[in-house]
Parts: sequence; structure tokens; C-alpha cells
Amino acid sequence: MSSGGFGSSCSLLQGRRFYCREWALDKLWRCLENRSVPGQPAGLLVTGGPGAGKTALCTEVVWPTSKAGVEVGLASRCLASHFCQREDQRSMGLVCPPPGYKEILNSPSVSSTLEPLTCQKDPDNTFKRAVLGPLLDLSPPAQTLMMVVDSIDVAFEAGIGGGKSGSIAELLAANQHLLPGWLLLVCSVRRHNKAVCKMFSGEKR
Repeated sequence: MSSGGFGSSCSLLQGRRFYCREWALDKLWRCLENRSVPGQPAGLLVTGGPGAGKTALCTEVVWPTSKAGVEVGLASRCLASHFCQREDQRSMGLVCPPPGYKEILNSPSVSSTLEPLTCQKDPDNTFKRAVLGPLLDLSPPAQTLMMVVDSIDVAFEAGIGGGKSGSIAELLAANQHLLPGWLLLVCSVRRHNKAVCKMFSGEKR
């Protein structure tokens, strides 16, 4: 599996050297290994102030540059990644889809929900039919995988969806409990954004 990514959104820190946070990579690996154990949280929330290294950590997970990052082998277990940026917000892209997932997305019943207007009208239904449904229908992979979403608090405004998810943070928070047991949701958020942190209060930190 290539750590370069299949259709993954870009990080502004991609290619930069990673320093002094090898312990965080090891903690993430342990959380990933324990994901399938009953009672374990569905996700991991990476918190910290501006400049603390949250994006650097997420970037190292997907595109490792350090010896520790390569050796821990997290990149090959990253199913999808998205780096939220005010300058360049792109849709989530699959890094390494499990066998059968792309075929499911191409089926008429699922592909119709991916039309831009349909996504905007009901993002929660699109997420359930095009992401959750296909993932739950797949046979569990040999190893647990993860989905990395960096800076989920970017452009977050509470209540703008009018009863629907109006942001990536709201969409993931509303559906995280439905993720399959073999998938770990890894998100990063600024510690001072209490509203978003509260939405993911059940995740490990």
C-alpha cells in the first residue's frame, strides 16, 4: 500500500520532517490495535493549542518522513484522510479502500447519493448510504484501519445546518457511533474549541 495516498486531500506540512513526537505515534498505534476490543471508544481526539503539532502528527501518520513514522506502519492502515484548511477545503478522499468498496460506490443506488446537489440537501443521508453502509457491508479486514480528519473545527459554526449536519465535525459526531468496529476515527481539534471537543466527548484523547 502506498503512503502517498489514493485521492487523499493535501496537507501543507506534507514532506516536512517530523520531530520529537514519536510517543504520540506509539499511542495511536496502541489505540488502533485495541479498536476491535469490546468497550473501546470509536475514536481518538488529538487536542492542543495553535502550533502544538496536531497537523504535523496527522501528516506524519499519512505520509511518514521520520524513521519512527515509517517503522510504526500507520500509513498502510489509513483508510481515508482529510485535512481541513481554510484556504483549500476538499472532500474526503480514500487512501486505500478495502476490496469491494469502490465497486459498492459505483452501484446506482449509492452513486446517486454522491451527486453534489444531493450531498448538499441531505449530507447525513449521503454519509450513511455512501460511507457507513458500504463499510458495514464489507468483511472485516485482517487489521483494524483508521480514518484521519485534521482540524475538524475549521469553519465550524454551531447550528448552521438547520437540523442537518452543517460541517464535517457535526457529520462525524452524529455518526461516529455507527462506524464498524474495525475502523478508528482519528480527529484533531484546537483545545479551546469547547463546542467541538464536547461533541466528541466519548473519544479517547
